[in-house]
Parts: sequence; structure tokens; C-alpha cells
Amino acid sequence: MSDNTTQGSAVGRALQKMTDRERKLVFVMVGAIALFILGGAAMATSSFLASREKRIRLRRDEIAQIETLRIGYDAAVARDHAAEARIKTASATSLFSLLQKSAAEVGLALSDLNERRLPVKDSEFTEVTVDVNLKEIGVDKLVTLLEKIEGRSADGVVKVTKLKVKTKFDNPEMLEASLMVSAWKAPAGTDGGKP
Repeated sequence: MSDNTTQGSAVGRALQKMTDRERKLVFVMVGAIALFILGGAAMATSSFLASREKRIRLRRDEIAQIETLRIGYDAAVARDHAAEARIKTASATSLFSLLQKSAAEVGLALSDLNERRLPVKDSEFTEVTVDVNLKEIGVDKLVTLLEKIEGRSADGVVKVTKLKVKTKFDNPEMLEASLMVSAWKAPAGTDGGKP
């Protein structure tokens, strides 16, 4: 404590020896140093707060994105459940019958239909696919056939999953078409009837 008192009295004696002008300069300089220190602390605090606010804004943006994605996910889950319900309640009409009936309505006869059944990954459903090859068909008939295959009687359970079309070399008005028609069936014992 004696050191502090000695230093304080030394500063007091030094100030007394100074002229008024020198004392004013010292006080101005001490004030300037204090302002500089306070300004630096204010800038550091402002910078810290700005970085915090930026991080908060980023987190809010991320939360908003997550919320948007959640809404999309919920909609996709609802569509998935609706599709499963359609599959389970779809009529038990066979894919062969549907294709033969649709082709007959357009005026075509189908032959060499090959059916494959594959289990759908991570699901209880089975995908039934039939390959259809049409050697000579007009564009209008092909469009009508596709509409009939995927039409109302299919309940959204029957889809053309692959379509390959090319014009015939000898008659550019006619097409050769290969399609893969797929339907999804629920296992036996659920509401969907025959697999």
C-alpha cells in the first residue's frame, strides 16, 4: 500500500510541477487513451454480437429449411400411404386381362406377353410386369392404348414404366413400340385380393 501511496504522491507532485498547459495536455492524453480503450472494447463487443446475430440468422434459416423439407416429407409420406391404400383396394383384375381388353378396344391383338413378378424392396408388395411388343401401330392408336392402360380402370396402380418407340423403315407413318407395363399387388390376405 505504501508503494501505491508513493506512486500516487509522485504523480501528484509531477502534476504540481507542470504548467497549466502541460496538465491539460496530460488530461487530454489520458482521456484519449481511455476513449481508445473504451472504443476498442465497444468494437470488440459489437463484432462479437454481430457474429452471434449472424449465427442466429443462419440457424433460423436452417430451421426454416428443415420445416420446408418436413412439409415436403409429410406430403410424400401421405402420397405413399395413399398409393398403398389404392394398391390394397385395387380390383383383382389381372394385368393380362387389362392389356387384352385395352388392345381390343383399340383394334389390336396382343401376343407373346411375358409376365414377371418381383418383390418390391422394403415393402410387402409385388411388382408384376408384362412386356408388350407392337410391330406396327400408328401414333394415334399408340396414344389411345397408353391412355386406356393407365386410365380410370387402372386406379393408378397400372403404369407404363418403359416405352421404346421407333419408326418403321419401310413405312415412316407406322411405329414399332415396346412397352413394359407394371402393376403392383398386395400380398394375399390383405384387401387387395389375388396377388
